[in-house]
Amino acid sequence: MRLLAGTHPCFILVVEENASDVFLLERALTRQRIDFQLTHLRYGSEALAFVRREEPYANSPRPDLILIDLNGAKIDGECVIREVSNARHLGGIPVCVWFSAESLLDRESLNRLGVDQFIVKPSGLEQFMQIGKTVKDLLSEELDGATPVFDE
Repeated sequence: MRLLAGTHPCFILVVEENASDVFLLERALTRQRIDFQLTHLRYGSEALAFVRREEPYANSPRPDLILIDLNGAKIDGECVIREVSNARHLGGIPVCVWFSAESLLDRESLNRLGVDQFIVKPSGLEQFMQIGKTVKDLLSEELDGATPVFDE
């Protein structure tokens, strides 16, 4: 997706320990022809520094979408989501949680924290590519009335 002339690519923040999942996400977004800039943070501690505008993230652009792995090993995704929901400068940004199929989660609690979308990480490549469509739809909703222009 490309926004109207003169606008920036969609800035997507991804908090995910597994580099392979991030690689597949990039492929899925590219397949959907989304013009994006992706910032990959591996650990919840990095995400918290980003949310708090601490170095080295003090001057990072405001994301258009935040995608968080709920099952981070060092700091869990729910802790990061809580920080995002309390950060006034991140208000209104769609927050998407992705997780493995066997994960237990309290969707109602996460909805109260502002989670907009839940994605189960698929095991197959083609199913993983469908995540690009979900992200494209979320970004389209975020445009505040601007008319997106898609590459075909």
